[in-house]
Amino acid sequence: MTAQATPGPAGPTPARRAAPPGARAAPARRRLRQPRATVGFHSRLVNFLKLILPLIASALVILVAAWPHLHQPTDRFKIGVSSVNLEEAATVKMVRPRFTGIDAANRPFVLTADDAIQQAADSNVVELQSPKGDVTLTNGSWVALTGETGQYYKDLQILDLSGQVNMYHDAGYEFRTATARFEMQGGVAQGNDHIEGQGPFGTIAAEGFRLIDKGAIVHFLGRSRLVIRRDLPTGPAK
Repeated sequence: MTAQATPGPAGPTPARRAAPPGARAAPARRRLRQPRATVGFHSRLVNFLKLILPLIASALVILVAAWPHLHQPTDRFKIGVSSVNLEEAATVKMVRPRFTGIDAANRPFVLTADDAIQQAADSNVVELQSPKGDVTLTNGSWVALTGETGQYYKDLQILDLSGQVNMYHDAGYEFRTATARFEMQGGVAQGNDHIEGQGPFGTIAAEGFRLIDKGAIVHFLGRSRLVIRRDLPTGPAK
């Protein structure tokens, strides 16, 4: 006879061994560290942007302000700055100057030129380029003297002409010489260089001249040669 064992009721299933506390906490800690790293990156990014954005804004403001100076149209009016030394600064330069006055007989005279240079503000001497002096006579006629260069003494009202000096009278007289001095206050002009002239009477050449009463009388000095026109009208002189 064979004996069989009858299984008895199943007993309780053995419980699983609980894991140590540190084994389950580790994954949770790793999950918490990731958000902290992300927050740190964003904080550094924000700090960086706070630093760099004001710099960029400042650079843009400077660029906008400097842009018109960096790119100027070539057809715009420009004013250059030139260097001026002390001597040039003390020199008075005039373009087309005009001096006027009245002589001792209350007759007006006018002195003009293309350019004038006065070496100092308190100087009485004015250097002239292409000067021209005009004087009016009592009867209304005029006498004009011109030259390539000249010196005008303002205090004495004396004009020294040099170069190609020409004298004109509205009656038709013209004289040419190298130098001449014209005393505008007294209406006297004179020169000691060779002079040639012409007029309604003919031609004349002399070694010098002296003009008084603003051209009413002309004296020719030194050796002189006068050629009178044959077709001059005869009759009493006027």
